[in-house]
Amino acid sequence: MKPVCTLVLIANEHEARLLSNDGPGRGLASVVHFDKMGQVRYADVPGRSQSGPGGARHGFDRATTERAQNRDGFAGDVLQATAREWAEGGYDRLVISAPPAMLGALRAQLDADLAAALSADLNKDLLGVAVADLPRHFEDVIVF
Repeated sequence: MKPVCTLVLIANEHEARLLSNDGPGRGLASVVHFDKMGQVRYADVPGRSQSGPGGARHGFDRATTERAQNRDGFAGDVLQATAREWAEGGYDRLVISAPPAMLGALRAQLDADLAAALSADLNKDLLGVAVADLPRHFEDVIVF
């Protein structure tokens, strides 16, 4: 019987890691580690409009915060890299771990292939955990 290969994505708003598990007794192996290259910078305040000659000037509300825009942009970049690895790696399932806001951004942008392969997601920031210590955080969803 062929072992189940799992691609594990661990991310937060600033960096991400892809790891793989090739079946029981194999642990987790690091595939790629990347961080946010740069943040999008916008004006410090939204613009204003004038309603006509002699009329009042009205300020615009922010649609989203810079942090949310940066998080959504980074989530898209992370998922593109994950989709490339998924297509090349021959994995059977996907597991994601990220803090709440980033996990929501990742879920919202999952493409159909990755969404179908997603078997579990954890609401934890595990980027500070050493690779050797990660299996205990995933023992409920992956057999090591």
